[in-house]
Amino acid sequence: MSFDDLLNFLNGIAGAIGGLRAALESSNMDQLPASLDSTNEALDAIQSYPGGTDKLKQDIHQFEPAQTTQLLALLEQASVNHQINGDLIRLAMQRSSAMQSFIAQQAPSATYGSDGGVPGSVGGVLSRKV
Repeated sequence: MSFDDLLNFLNGIAGAIGGLRAALESSNMDQLPASLDSTNEALDAIQSYPGGTDKLKQDIHQFEPAQTTQLLALLEQASVNHQINGDLIRLAMQRSSAMQSFIAQQAPSATYGSDGGVPGSVGGVLSRKV
């Protein structure tokens, strides 16, 4: 694979993963599905690279040091963005869970009834709903 081919390949991967990071950081829900699809395609492209990831690393190191450094920088950028994306997704899931808990606590069934009893209890025994 030529330097330009490998550069375009890694630019595409870094761009897709960076696009997902941008969508996650800005909470752009409209862009998120397309960003997820392009990131999945980019990760699949790495996995299906002829000869695998070891061959990709060998191909990167076959060029002059300046070119190798440029390619490794793109690969590192994609790797860092991928890790950050994982963290952003985990944070979004935690935020969603916290919001669901907050909303559930605001529901009328989350408080004591007007008679002082706990909703969902029957004769001092909690029903199966609770």
